[in-house]
Amino acid sequence: EWVAARGAVRRVCWSHPEFGQLLATAGADHSVVIWEEREGNFKSLATPDDNINNNAAMAGGNTNNTSSGDTTSSRWVQKATLSDARRAVTTVEFAPRHLGLRLASGSADGVVRIYEALDTMNLNHWKLDGVIEAEVEDTADNTEAGQQMNIGDNLSNENMGVSSLSWCTGRFEPATLCVGFSSGRVSLYRYDDGVRSWLEAIRLPNHATANGVPRGVLDVAWAPNVGRSYHLIATCGKDNRLRVHRVKRGRGGKGEEGASQTAASSSLVHEGTEDLDRSEVWRCQWNLTGTVLASSGDCGVVKLWKSDFQGKFKCISEIVGDTTGMGAASAVRNQ
Repeated sequence: EWVAARGAVRRVCWSHPEFGQLLATAGADHSVVIWEEREGNFKSLATPDDNINNNAAMAGGNTNNTSSGDTTSSRWVQKATLSDARRAVTTVEFAPRHLGLRLASGSADGVVRIYEALDTMNLNHWKLDGVIEAEVEDTADNTEAGQQMNIGDNLSNENMGVSSLSWCTGRFEPATLCVGFSSGRVSLYRYDDGVRSWLEAIRLPNHATANGVPRGVLDVAWAPNVGRSYHLIATCGKDNRLRVHRVKRGRGGKGEEGASQTAASSSLVHEGTEDLDRSEVWRCQWNLTGTVLASSGDCGVVKLWKSDFQGKFKCISEIVGDTTGMGAASAVRNQ
């Protein structure tokens, strides 16, 4: 246990084990911090000194003994601080292994920043390798929320800029990101070697109410692709919808509305969107093979979704947490 930011920690993510034991934390103090686990003894913040001394005295042992429970065998060292964001960093995620030691961060200023380690053996130096600047929604709600953000830089639920992102893990695909915004927009961005920049490839259906009022995206998750000819992307938003989007590799063309001509040549085609759940969903995540989707919300229930032989997703299991506070057991209801 340690202090990772001068404020709230919005998101934590692991790197691939090939690069060591690395953690990245996204904080409300406008920074992304890279942490590395090192071997060695350090005092745990979770164990008060008084308890340590009392326990050692009762056992008749020495309070300076490192095996008495006051120390652990490893510690986390701060390697780098990436503080280019102008507002709170809301999300961060390391890139897949085949793209090298890179990470993407999204912040409340509506910008996605991609960093790359200059040397995997020296994690103190990271370079800003790319920037994705989202279009600012010109609405009265965003203007009012933006004024609130300037007062103490407190995050407003309606104006968090970039709210979530997820990397495409396909080894035969260019570097691709799915980005969700507080305006309800979900966009796919790809790195174009020709212009050496990130371009919007396609735009997926927005999260909005039945009347068309935009609602924020809470989470996005790109499914690992294991032998499929198409991609599956899960999104959930404050419109109380959990969706799975099907995106297929195309052969060029004009692409979706709003996509640039150069990015369209990277050939991604939105084939369809399926609504899975109409309850409040805050987080969604795929399993290792991209065949089962897990979703969770404020109701204390984790739902597992899987597609049938017709390609339609159905809830196959529900894990209900104990909401009474009298025990840690969970009841599992299989459907």
